[in-house]
Parts: sequence; C-alpha cells; structure tokens
Amino acid sequence: MLAGTALRHQMILPQQQFVYDYWRSKCRGGRLPCRADIDPADICEHLPMISVIEACEMSPTLRFKYRLAGTGFWPMFEDEISGRYIDELPIGNRRDYWHRVLTRVTELRRPSAGVTKPGTPMRGHLAQFWIRLPLSDDGVNVTSILGFDHLVKYSELEQYLVEPEKISA
Repeated sequence: MLAGTALRHQMILPQQQFVYDYWRSKCRGGRLPCRADIDPADICEHLPMISVIEACEMSPTLRFKYRLAGTGFWPMFEDEISGRYIDELPIGNRRDYWHRVLTRVTELRRPSAGVTKPGTPMRGHLAQFWIRLPLSDDGVNVTSILGFDHLVKYSELEQYLVEPEKISA
C-alpha cells in the first residue's frame, strides 16, 4: 500500500513533492493518515490549493464531494466549491477523468499524481498539476482524499520544470 517512492519521482513540481512528503510523514506503521493528522500550519504555504474530498458511497458507484477547498480554487471555478460534488462542477469532459482518478485512489488506497487541463471555462491556457492522497478514519479504508493542485500557464511551464524531458506530448 505505502511501499516505495516511485510516485514521488514521477512528480515534476517541488510543490507536489513537498505535499507528498508531508503526507508520507503522517503514514505510520503502513497505515493511512486520518484527516486529523493533517495540520494546516505544516502546509500553510500550500493551503490555497489544498482540498479535502469525501468519498461518498452511493449505489451503484462512489460519488465525491469537496468538503474543503482552498481560496485558490475561486479563480479557477469563479465560485465556492466546498460542499459540491465533483459531478456538479463546471469542468465539462473532465468529470469522468476525475471520477476515475478518485475511484482509483479510493479502491487501491494509494496516492496518485498527474497533470491535466482544468476543464473550466476560460482556463484552457493552464496546466493543472495535481496530487491526490488517501486519508482514512481507520488507517485502512479510504474515507476522504487530500488534494493539492498547482496551476501553471502553458507559456510559463518551462521555468517550473527541473527536468523538462519528463513531460511528453
């Protein structure tokens, strides 16, 4: 479940690596951390783009609800998204993408990271670097997901990359 650091080495941005390392530091004895283990003071620099997404069991599939979304999401969505389900957001064809990502994190109990386009109106010029990290009330079963997103203008992308060859079209 928590062995290895292969995922960390796939992360391009140091901000992603920082949040991932912090989450890993809260995993003890092979168990997933719970929401209470995450201290906002420890990640204050990243709070505007931190989210907590609840995995809600609804037959026949899971549904995902933003329990908390930092202030950095306002410009992206032009609205508050806390309390809203992923499938209610104005993200067009990205709904299926995010449902697959969050389902995978929930079912495999493993973190996931990547980059995509936000899918929101007027944000097509941005790359959305993201990481989703499982949280658990009992250390095993995923009950919520800690998210971190970092938006980068495509025109400024190269300055953020330490190893530009990691990104391919």
